[in-house]
Amino acid sequence: MRTTVIQQLIARSRGVQEANKFQYFNLDSPQPLIETAKDIMSTVQPSFGACAMLSAAWAGMLNDHYDIPAIVVAGDLKIEGKRIFKCKKNIPVSGNTEKLLNQKWDGHCWIEIDGFIGDLSIFRTAYSLEHTSVLRQFIESNFGLGRGAMLSPVEDIPQGMQYIPKFVLDDTQVNGLIAGLGYQLEQGI
Repeated sequence: MRTTVIQQLIARSRGVQEANKFQYFNLDSPQPLIETAKDIMSTVQPSFGACAMLSAAWAGMLNDHYDIPAIVVAGDLKIEGKRIFKCKKNIPVSGNTEKLLNQKWDGHCWIEIDGFIGDLSIFRTAYSLEHTSVLRQFIESNFGLGRGAMLSPVEDIPQGMQYIPKFVLDDTQVNGLIAGLGYQLEQGI
């Protein structure tokens, strides 16, 4: 069921050819995902709300360096039935990187490839919360402290944690987010 939803979202935003490429791709080993996640996590300082840029950078590296057709998904994140992030619309597109950085957007982003969900920001976001929250409590009780990136087969995600796909980002969005992340790194933001 999830695969069908993802394929439909890919076809809608990236075309049928990309949906087929995603559907028929088989990941031989998760090692490239792990290596690229470590590279990004060591380069980008932790910050709240960086899920879209981190996911775009991760998918971009996987596509460019390993020819792995990872996609960036935007959607909701539910924890214990509570909506932590609600995605009402897709990430705004702008030709201007600075405008893209300043657009308001309330959803969550992650990558998907061959039955895996990858999330570089969930732990950083949870650990950055100073107040008691459903997200922080869930992350600490299910994963512990000091985690970096989450990479999991969809079926192994802890019960109570639900990634709900609503949109798949296209190349313009992904490239804009990567450029925005590059701009932030150059500026020391």
